[in-house]
Amino acid sequence: WKLLLVATLCLTPHLSFCEEDEVLDEEIMDMEEDEEAELRDAEPLDDGSPLDDGEPIEHDTLQEEAEEDFVIKPSEDAKVFYAFPKHADETRFPGGKVVKTLIGFQNNGDKKFIVDNVEGSFRYPMDYNYVIQNFTSFRYGREVSPGVTQTFLYMFVPSEQLAGGSRTFSLVMSLNYRDEDGTLYTDSPFNETVSVYEVEEGFDTEIFFMYILLAALFALVLFGAQYMLSSAFGVRKSSKKTMETGTSEDIDYDYIPKDHLATATTAKKAKTTKRE
Repeated sequence: WKLLLVATLCLTPHLSFCEEDEVLDEEIMDMEEDEEAELRDAEPLDDGSPLDDGEPIEHDTLQEEAEEDFVIKPSEDAKVFYAFPKHADETRFPGGKVVKTLIGFQNNGDKKFIVDNVEGSFRYPMDYNYVIQNFTSFRYGREVSPGVTQTFLYMFVPSEQLAGGSRTFSLVMSLNYRDEDGTLYTDSPFNETVSVYEVEEGFDTEIFFMYILLAALFALVLFGAQYMLSSAFGVRKSSKKTMETGTSEDIDYDYIPKDHLATATTAKKAKTTKRE
């Protein structure tokens, strides 16, 4: 009987738990049935207004404004042009030599412009931002009145290392200027593809005459130094003229004609008489 009692005590909690689960399930089912019945019995709210399906919720998105790069452009009231006085071929320039450029600036507006400077550079043709050689920037700071055209001299020297071969470069010249209100402008009078060639050194007449002039100056300096040394340390010899007085003794008069002797004797006697 003891075993029967223990088994009864073990099964009693399990049976109570099962009964509680069944009661909870029945209550949940009854609640769902009651809600469905209330929904069926409810009267629809129809006030004649159209059905509003609602509007989609739009999330506020941050509109990123694309910042445009600050680009300085040329003025419509100004015109620029260029000229290479000593280079007929504007696509080839000598390496290691000075290239002179004349840049013209024409003011067609009603305000005056101030030309600040001119910059030049060699750039890679396929990539404008890749600079191969930068040239010296020339500063002017000159005012150009309305209706006036001003010419500026710009010079640059292509590197000798860039000469030769079939390489080409973009020669870019930028003229920077501003108006009287302070607005900045820039324009490129020249932006073309060029090449650099080697200069063949031949006979240069200027260098030849320069050497001759240096040689003449050197000879003149040597002559002057020699003269100064001889004047300071030389011994000057005084040369005295000796007067020869003839003697009347041991003279052979046979080769002299007698008439000449007679004349000379007469003249001598006359001089003697005058002295007496």
